[in-house]
Amino acid sequence: MEEYVIEFAKKILAIDSPTGYCKDVIEFVNEEVKKLGYQTSMNNKGNLFIHVEGKSDKTIGLCAHVDTLGLMVRSIKENGDLAFTNVGGPIIPTLDGEYCRVITRDKKVYTGTILSDYPAAHVYEESKTAIRKCENMHIRLDEIVKNKEDVKALGIENGDFIAIDPKTVYTDSGFLKSRFLDDKLSVACLITVLKEL
Repeated sequence: MEEYVIEFAKKILAIDSPTGYCKDVIEFVNEEVKKLGYQTSMNNKGNLFIHVEGKSDKTIGLCAHVDTLGLMVRSIKENGDLAFTNVGGPIIPTLDGEYCRVITRDKKVYTGTILSDYPAAHVYEESKTAIRKCENMHIRLDEIVKNKEDVKALGIENGDFIAIDPKTVYTDSGFLKSRFLDDKLSVACLITVLKEL
């Protein structure tokens, strides 16, 4: 059971799902639950319901969510960097230097790095004191882009979702470390309970 919950958690942690972009992870969970023999349904908002028969006429509901904190492209700067806004309220100062993935409307995925506008202490005195917030940070793409037109040619547009790398690690001593354990670990636990029923 422990191995299953950890493996399931690692799988869903690896699927990008910033709030508003959860279809892929919901489809994965739905397929896994169906393999376990449960019936499912979805509402118009994309919420997945798993139906478990009981021995009573009472109804009990348990819930967990697979959406994560994330970012969104606010604009494309003239030099090809991306300005961003937050989705769901990530703590922005913790993102300086973190890796991310930009997901275009046609499902292309581009990697990048979230950076302060003052990334080097030996170049910018402000690097030590600047408050890290969306307005003075940007995303540098791992693509050869020199201007706004180069970025648009990749298919990246304002409003594209940006997933933050969860940095998932399962240690030899048995610790699962990752961003977004809230609440993907709860989802993994609930699915593990269904497997054991």
